[in-house]
Formats: sequence, structure tokens, C-alpha cells
Amino acid sequence: MKTKTLLLCLLLGIVTSVAYAQEWTKTQKEVWQVIEDGWMKWTSFDVDGYMAILHEKYQGWSNDSPLPITKDMVKKSFSDWMSNSQFGYYQINPARITVTENAAVADYYFYFKMTYTAGEAKELQEWYGQNVEFYVKEGGKWLLLGDLTISNKVKGNN
Repeated sequence: MKTKTLLLCLLLGIVTSVAYAQEWTKTQKEVWQVIEDGWMKWTSFDVDGYMAILHEKYQGWSNDSPLPITKDMVKKSFSDWMSNSQFGYYQINPARITVTENAAVADYYFYFKMTYTAGEAKELQEWYGQNVEFYVKEGGKWLLLGDLTISNKVKGNN
């Protein structure tokens, strides 16, 4: 499994090196900064900080959810994450960011490690996947309106 994980990270690094090599506009950099800030706030359980990034009409969907979730549902799920999870290392790599005057679409890869606790049992989990995120600019601020996450569990005790 470690070899697969290492190869996956290496492949993602090579594939995304083209994205890093391109010259990004100021606006693309602004959007990417919002994404980086969002991950920092999510993995450190900064509920208020993360909620400030989400648009009031936010809808997010992942391959492990039957239906999209709302901003209120994200906020409610934070209490479970905070009591049962601890994040370790994470990495995000941009693939493409397309921006218009007041809208943006960002595609990127992610990888993270977390420890999930259920009762006395602890499980180290590793996840990787792709996100596509849709932003709108309101009041001079980029807000996450919607996203789609495709994730895969690389490693766990199960």
C-alpha cells in the first residue's frame, strides 16, 4: 500500500507540475488562496472561519453521499468531526482554475491523513481524490457556491 500511495503522490506531482509552471493571473491566485485557506480552516476545525467561505446557498456533493449537502449540514457535521477526528498531513495541488468577472471553477487534487476515533478504537486513514469547486464573487469576496468531491480511501485499519 505504501508503494501505491507513493506512486500516486509522485504521479499527482508530475501531472500538476504543468499547472504550477503556468503563469497565473492575479484573480486565479486569489481563488487558489481561498481554497488553501479553506483547507487550513477545515483541518484545524475553525468552524466560523470555514463557514465564512461558504455561500449562503452552498451545495456540496461527494461520491459517498446520496444527496448534496447544504451550508447548515456542513456546520452540523463539524461537531462530529471535531469529537472523532484529528487531521495530520494534507496536500492540495491545482490542476486548473478558470475565472470570469464574478465566477470561478477550480479543479484540484488532494491527499490527507487523519486519525478517526470510534470509542476506544483509533484508525489511521489516508484519502486522496479530486475536487471541482464553483465560486462566485460577492461584495469583493470569493465564496464557495458548490463543489463535487471524488475521494478514495487509500489506507485504514479496516
